[in-house]
Amino acid sequence: MRRSLLNLVDAVRSELEETKYQIKVQYNDERVSPESYMAESLDALKQRFKAFQQQFGKPQLRAEVQRWLEGRVMEVCAELYWSDPAVRELSNHVTRSRAAGWWADIRAKTAQAASAATSVVSELLAADTAKEQKAPKLGNVSAAKQPQGATGVRGGKNGANGQPAAPSDWSEDDDVYWDRQLDRASALLTKSGVGRWTTQMVVDLLMNSVTSMVDTEPFIHHPDTREMVLSFSQAILRNKYHSTVDQVENTIKPFKYEVDVEQHEWAKAQKRSGALVDNEIRLCRHALAKLRSSTPKKQLQQAMQFVASSEKRGLDPVLVQIELARRNAEHSPGSGASEPTSAETIANGDSAARAKAPAQTTGGGEGSGGALDDIAHAQYSPRLVRRAQQVLMIQDRLSILHLRRKALASSACASVENKRFCPEVFLDVVAEKLAYNAVLFLNFELLQDFFFQFPRELDSNLYYGKSLQQTRDFASQNPRIGKQLLLLERRQRLEVVMTRLQDLVRQQTASEANFGHTKPSSTPSRASAHRDNGRPFPGL
Repeated sequence: MRRSLLNLVDAVRSELEETKYQIKVQYNDERVSPESYMAESLDALKQRFKAFQQQFGKPQLRAEVQRWLEGRVMEVCAELYWSDPAVRELSNHVTRSRAAGWWADIRAKTAQAASAATSVVSELLAADTAKEQKAPKLGNVSAAKQPQGATGVRGGKNGANGQPAAPSDWSEDDDVYWDRQLDRASALLTKSGVGRWTTQMVVDLLMNSVTSMVDTEPFIHHPDTREMVLSFSQAILRNKYHSTVDQVENTIKPFKYEVDVEQHEWAKAQKRSGALVDNEIRLCRHALAKLRSSTPKKQLQQAMQFVASSEKRGLDPVLVQIELARRNAEHSPGSGASEPTSAETIANGDSAARAKAPAQTTGGGEGSGGALDDIAHAQYSPRLVRRAQQVLMIQDRLSILHLRRKALASSACASVENKRFCPEVFLDVVAEKLAYNAVLFLNFELLQDFFFQFPRELDSNLYYGKSLQQTRDFASQNPRIGKQLLLLERRQRLEVVMTRLQDLVRQQTASEANFGHTKPSSTPSRASAHRDNGRPFPGL
């Protein structure tokens, strides 16, 4: 029995040493329990949330809202101004106003000098009695030159030498029109649901941040806990959503009717709006380069010419391509037709194109006209036509943006009084005021309340009130922690078994020692044998 017990002790000792070795190698003798793992997981989430709270405060919130409103400003400008053909005249009027100032002075002085010279010449001619017959002719010449001198060698809106037009070309009706456009733009910006959109933007930003926190270790192993964190985060934000929207709308309500702009605000907005237009120019150039790189240059150029000629005649280029395919099907070799129809035939008129067809055939050899038409048909595919339309649209937008950028940099846009000429600057001022006032309630009603309630909801939902079994189940969801807990539990049980086996071995050894010490001798002594000789039963 003792030998079997010793063998069992050796086996348990070997298992215990192996388990201790695995714990040391794999986990560096790290001690962990289900309770400590849950507490460390929640503490890690709290630390991430605290770091986010320190990084995302009121200034960062204002920057996010300002960025969204600036994007909205660009959308309003594109809708009301950059798509308006009259914006070119507006930009030209702004850029030439500075040049027209000194040019008008020069014209006035030139007109005065010409008028004085004309009067002197008239007096000299009237006094010269020897040339009475030539006097009317000279008088007519001077009279014919007088209006030209008075107008400063200008004809119509453009000068004779291509000089900029005078500010007198601008009428009061133009001022009224652009004032109304500015009011519409301001209304589109202030009455477009700023409270709802900004509040939803902050809610999305907070939820994205919380999602990124729980999408990392260790919560990637705990999908139920992750969903619980997202659920009570949404509940916190949902409870404050409608009240925050109402508060933001109330605080920006005065700007829906009147906006007071200071000169220092206008100067800052002029720089910001210039940067925004530069960014739009950069985006347009990138889109244009992307379209040109994906299409052969020659095909794209021909398609652009076709689209321009079609739109000039009020035709849809895509519908022209459909008609082109139908006519070419009718003029197929099996139908007995003489020639196919090209895109230019439909865009420029059938009669003119058919009149050119014989000349093309003669000049390019037999059948060359049909080949050119086939090439045109291949190049003017609907997909290519759409790309050509996009390129033309982006080029037109780029030219307008360059005009607007030049206008924003002019001295006319440096004054608040010229806000009708610089809507980008005015709308940027409005956006800055809206952002400042909206952030006041977004920060107080939504952001700070969320920062206050989130850690407390985290403790109440995930830590307090959890049973030991729930804690163990939570820890076991992490494979690494689950294996470590199994090894620790195995070591603990082996240590208990080893302790009890060692006690049994000691007891067995002690009992054997006591038994050997009290064991009687096998041969009786002489004295006892002598005493027992007279008894009937020796030894009793």
